[in-house]
Amino acid sequence: MTINAMSERQSSLTEQINKRVQETSATIPVLGITIGEDRWLIPMSNISEILPVPKITPVFLTQPWFLGVINVRGNVYGLCDLSHYLDNTSTCISAKTRVFLTIPRLGVSYAMLAGSVLGIRNLMEFVPQSDHEDKRPVVAGIYKDRQDRLWRMLNLPALLQLESFQRAGS
Repeated sequence: MTINAMSERQSSLTEQINKRVQETSATIPVLGITIGEDRWLIPMSNISEILPVPKITPVFLTQPWFLGVINVRGNVYGLCDLSHYLDNTSTCISAKTRVFLTIPRLGVSYAMLAGSVLGIRNLMEFVPQSDHEDKRPVVAGIYKDRQDRLWRMLNLPALLQLESFQRAGS
């Protein structure tokens, strides 16, 4: 086999792999939630559980977005108000408010407060917006749904690695 033939074959294989990755990532189930006034998507592969807001035990001398800790079947999780962390607007806890737990393989077990849960969707239902202006590291992309509404993809691994997020203490 000549070098040109090998190069063409490698290029073809790379294209096939990229196409397969795009097809796979497009079929990822995502959870639709509200954070503040915005609609967000989170890959279900990053979430271990969704539950109503349990009793919150406050922790003093922490950031305003760190609401305290919760106990879920004997496991303690720090609880973050994502709306307050991202936009400095506190979530009003109501009957629709939910907590989702991050999966342990992200390195930290954390609980996140969502204004409401809008359901599990398939990412194929959304159209990626390449010209979006939101450059925050926690935004993995912006999408539009069939009703022309904007959705932000939450990059949970990036959020959990941010120094400002890791410093919940004042």
